[in-house]
Amino acid sequence: MKILEPAIRHCRICFNEINGYSALVLFNQSNILCNKCARSLKAKFKRFKIYSYDALSIYEYDETVRKLIYTYKGCYDYELKDVFLYRYIYYLRFIYNGYVVVPIPSSEVDDQIRGFNHVDEVFKNLKLPMVYALKKCTREKQSSLNKKNRLNIENKIVLENESELRNKKVLIVDDIFTTGATMRKAITLIKQANPKTIKVLVIAKTIELDKRKN
Repeated sequence: MKILEPAIRHCRICFNEINGYSALVLFNQSNILCNKCARSLKAKFKRFKIYSYDALSIYEYDETVRKLIYTYKGCYDYELKDVFLYRYIYYLRFIYNGYVVVPIPSSEVDDQIRGFNHVDEVFKNLKLPMVYALKKCTREKQSSLNKKNRLNIENKIVLENESELRNKKVLIVDDIFTTGATMRKAITLIKQANPKTIKVLVIAKTIELDKRKN
């Protein structure tokens, strides 16, 4: 009987061969990062408030995370969609069990150019129901605006499918939390649908915001 050799696995970030196994393999979840890249991508799990609602960021928006999100989002590296959550996926599924996920939207034009919606693809890994209740009405990027214009987002995001949020536990998700203006607008809109509760989960939060009131 011929014994099949295990497939060679390569790191999603640096493309080097992955040697050895981690505890994730015991849960039928493949390694996708080498040890070096896994060590450089360390979760901080910072809890904070937006209005009176609980929010959680997984990473600090440091140089490592900034480059990784840019490569994924700005360079269209679709294979990076799994690296942000995979080591913590069981923990996140547990604490957000029973929630429906509402992603912060990007423009339809950007999604078409990229070939995917970067927020959707990351948080689909939670395997929770996803409701597309928010729509972006402009193609302006937050990163291209100054602080004053970033805070002025009135009418740039609108609420749709609000009946699907009524009396539901809602988890709003996004990639980066900077000024918080977009998230505050999303919460204000979703409150109109009378959800049971609202929580926020983001991949990364800018470090300097930890030093002042959100």
